[in-house]
Amino acid sequence: MSANKQHKRTRTLQLAGGRLFTFGESDVPDPPAISFAHRGVESLASEWDDNSPNWAGRSSLVINGVPIAVKYWPLVYKYWKTTQWDGTKKNWFDWKSIMLAVASASSMEAFWGKYSTPGRDGVLQHMKYTPLLNQLSQERKAEDERIAAIAVQELSTEQLMYRKGGRQCVTKKPSKIAARYREVKSLVGNNDEDEDDG
Repeated sequence: MSANKQHKRTRTLQLAGGRLFTFGESDVPDPPAISFAHRGVESLASEWDDNSPNWAGRSSLVINGVPIAVKYWPLVYKYWKTTQWDGTKKNWFDWKSIMLAVASASSMEAFWGKYSTPGRDGVLQHMKYTPLLNQLSQERKAEDERIAAIAVQELSTEQLMYRKGGRQCVTKKPSKIAARYREVKSLVGNNDEDEDDG
C-alpha cells in the first residue's frame, strides 16, 4: 500500500438505516451551487433527509456515487473546503429553517395549509421563498422570546454563562438563551445554530 493511501484523511457519516459511509478529503467536491428558492420546498424536502418519507434517493451532492442528504452537508464541509462552505452556510440554515417547519407539520399539505396566502382571485397560493423565510424568522423570534422568558426564571445565572475572550459573560440574546434552555432541558430547538454565544 502506498504512503498516500496509508495516510489518506477520511470521515465517516452515518446515513439512513445506520449505514456507515466513509470517504476521503479528495473525494469531496465543492458545495453544490444550488438554489431551492427556484426549485421549491418539495425539491428541498426530496433531498434534505434520507430518513424522511420525502426522500427521493437523490441529492445535489454526490460522493463516490452516494447521494448525500442536504442535512449532512455541514458534517461533510466542517473541516474540508471550509472557505467554499462559508458561501453556502447561510443558505443551508435557511433550508434547515424550512425543513423544521415541514417536519413539524403532519404532511406537506398541512405545511402549505399554514403557509399559503390568498391571491388576487382569492385562491390560496403557496408563499414565495423569501416571504416564507421572513414568516418563519418571525415565528422563530417569537418562540425564542417565549422560551427565553421561561429560561430566565428557571435557569441559574451560571447556566446562562459563556466564555468569550477569557471572560465569563451572561447570555443576553433571546435566541441564545432559548438554545441554552433547550440544551439544559434536552429539548429539540427550532433552528439552533452552532455559533458563538452572546
